[in-house]
Amino acid sequence: MTGKMPKQTISPKRYFWLVGGLTLVWIGLYIQSKPTWVQNIKEQLGLSPVLVANQDSFYNSRIDPIMEKYCAACHDDNKAKGQLRLDSFRQLTFSGKSGADLTLLDNNLLLERMSLPATDRLAMPPFGRERHNDAELALIKLWLTKGGSGTLTEEDFPEAPAKAKVIKFYDIDWQKIDEQRLAYKTQVEKLQEQYPHVLHYQARTSHLLVLDVFSMKSRFDDQVLEQFSQALAPVISELNLANSSISSHAVEHLLTMTNLTKLHTQGTQIQKSDVSQLAKLPTLETLVLDQALVDEDIEALFAQQGIALIAVKQG
Repeated sequence: MTGKMPKQTISPKRYFWLVGGLTLVWIGLYIQSKPTWVQNIKEQLGLSPVLVANQDSFYNSRIDPIMEKYCAACHDDNKAKGQLRLDSFRQLTFSGKSGADLTLLDNNLLLERMSLPATDRLAMPPFGRERHNDAELALIKLWLTKGGSGTLTEEDFPEAPAKAKVIKFYDIDWQKIDEQRLAYKTQVEKLQEQYPHVLHYQARTSHLLVLDVFSMKSRFDDQVLEQFSQALAPVISELNLANSSISSHAVEHLLTMTNLTKLHTQGTQIQKSDVSQLAKLPTLETLVLDQALVDEDIEALFAQQGIALIAVKQG
């Protein structure tokens, strides 16, 4: 006697548990791929201490100030380029896309990038930004060789050079600074909203501005520069136009910036005939430009004006 095997079916209840089980597995795997989530869960369940550096730690005293000064502008909770944050000890253990722990010495990508020559395209901070010195880099290496700890204190690093003492000889007139900023507050806020991450104050104690187009590069052209010069020319003190799309037409706008002290034009369409015009800037102290634009006459002209020339070889 032959007959067909009865068709196998899954009851709704079994189907529900199967789908639910697979969903839980997927959620578990997804959470496992998020180190910050895993750490937060462990801390909430009491399975791990809170990942934070002690107040009196060597990290807080010597390492965090370096990260804050050179790295946090591009890698904090407001920007986090490459999903990387360097604004706290906790975030150093979750290094963005690479997923590596930056408190470990071996294959430390951050240390590698900070050790590259300033003009290397992978260097951190990128060329044109204020850069750490050899002593500060050595301090980071020393901290990493002892485990990148958030608990060890300065007493555990007797070989570290003494911390530089900061001595202030002046009182800050905060009211005056606020009044100076107020004159351009509307223009600053409008341009910061229209062009995020390119405009900020030179310091907490200054009303002067830094315009750095690194995050825009080729999208920053003569027309955009004109917007900034018309609104803020008298208070722009530092201007980094490296690798942007400005041309010779930008020179007329640059010459309106009467408080400009530092200017980067390398990788732009500025021509050799334009460079001599920039020597007319009354407060300019440093000009970074393409090496191909520098000759003996240009060097002599800028030396006469007391302006430092930094020639950069492109390519």
